[in-house]
Amino acid sequence: MTIFIASLVAAGIAAAAAIAVATPLTPRPGATVTTAHPDFTWRLPFAEDSVAIFIADKPDVTAEGKFYDQNFVDGADVFPGVGEWSPARPLYAGEYWWNVLSTDPSTHARFYSPPAEFTIPVALRLNRITAKRYSFPRRRLWVDVIAAANVKRPLLRARLLHGRRIVWKAAHRVDGNIIPGAYGFYWYAQRRVKQATRLRLIVSISSGGVVRTRSLVVRAP
Repeated sequence: MTIFIASLVAAGIAAAAAIAVATPLTPRPGATVTTAHPDFTWRLPFAEDSVAIFIADKPDVTAEGKFYDQNFVDGADVFPGVGEWSPARPLYAGEYWWNVLSTDPSTHARFYSPPAEFTIPVALRLNRITAKRYSFPRRRLWVDVIAAANVKRPLLRARLLHGRRIVWKAAHRVDGNIIPGAYGFYWYAQRRVKQATRLRLIVSISSGGVVRTRSLVVRAP
């Protein structure tokens, strides 16, 4: 009888330990987050301390609950009583999972919370487009674009239209900047396009089916 009771007690302790993990609060599981610097918060079980927080781009974990190293994106060690953290580096658009490592100081047992999923959607902005004409040594138009993107390689396009006819177009992949950055195009005017001809400049930035477009009336150099 004593052995049986002891077994039940041991089983109860093991069951309690199995569920003694941090509870993710924000971003809540399945949330869509519109900032590149999410505020992560969690609640700890009684008498447990925080150890670290981890972010990964895949939900796969080891037997103890740790993300695999090749999927690690960001994270940090945190102080024992802390239940909040925000990444210093911005997170690009994508699907992520996060969990928290906590410990019981009395037993030194360590617990990983189950991965909680969140998504950052693609966000693109064309803040400003300007054009400057030059006539020497060759007629050319400099197009300056101020844009922001939370993806690594968005596609930037520029077109010049005379009425409905495209007189020039260009496109290239650029390094995405979550903080607005500057990009540029040069157009060397063809002889058939007379100086001061009224043209419409259309600039777009796109990624993952999301497109942002702005236009500007310019004069041929």
